[in-house]
Amino acid sequence: MEWTQTYPGLPSMVPAIRAFVRGLLGDTPRTDDAELVACELVTNSLRHTPSGEDGGKVSVTVSVHPGHARIAVSDSGTGVWATPPTPDDIAEYGRGLLIVSTHADKFGHDADGDGQTAWAEFEWREVDS
Repeated sequence: MEWTQTYPGLPSMVPAIRAFVRGLLGDTPRTDDAELVACELVTNSLRHTPSGEDGGKVSVTVSVHPGHARIAVSDSGTGVWATPPTPDDIAEYGRGLLIVSTHADKFGHDADGDGQTAWAEFEWREVDS
């Protein structure tokens, strides 16, 4: 199943986005990871693309299947993607993609004429009841 929700490009929307992801993943074993990664991807969109400017918006798509989930965050960015250098121990910023890569099984980035989408995938073993 797949659900998409579009939010105003405001930092105050991040808690609502976290709740959206948590509500859809329910009691899956990767809910905490997916919620954290969604927050990081949305924060990057708001901080580094026009989606975080006046009138901007960000869309979050959550796909859930047995043993698998995908979180995709779409924004109005240009598609230019550069992996930031490894932050030093006292850097205030620069750990977002490190957090994503640590908590997701796979992550990536797609771009087209309408903007860009950063996505992350999570897998788990289904337990028989």
